[in-house]
Amino acid sequence: MEYPKIDFKKYGESVFVSDDNWRSETYYACIRPLRYKNKMYMTGNLTEIGHYDEGYYLYIGPPQILLENLTLRAVLTTAGGKKYNIFKTERICLADKPVYVWAILRLKPAGD
Repeated sequence: MEYPKIDFKKYGESVFVSDDNWRSETYYACIRPLRYKNKMYMTGNLTEIGHYDEGYYLYIGPPQILLENLTLRAVLTTAGGKKYNIFKTERICLADKPVYVWAILRLKPAGD
């Protein structure tokens, strides 16, 4: 059985993850603003329709880059210099084969 492969280079942007004294290779991932419907994944609760809390983003990235074992100090950085803290994360599998990783990111305040 052939498993879907997502072309992150085509749809994403260049990023890397760093945590303490470790840094990932540069790779491609999709980062998009988190809309009100998606916010239920943060707390498990639905939010008021139309409510949107800026600063949160949905991350979809390759399954080889594991985000779940990082510390709270881990930072995802884009080629453009934007920095994000990583909140919830989960690797999504199809028939026990990893397909992608999703995560909730929060934009780091300037100077942090």
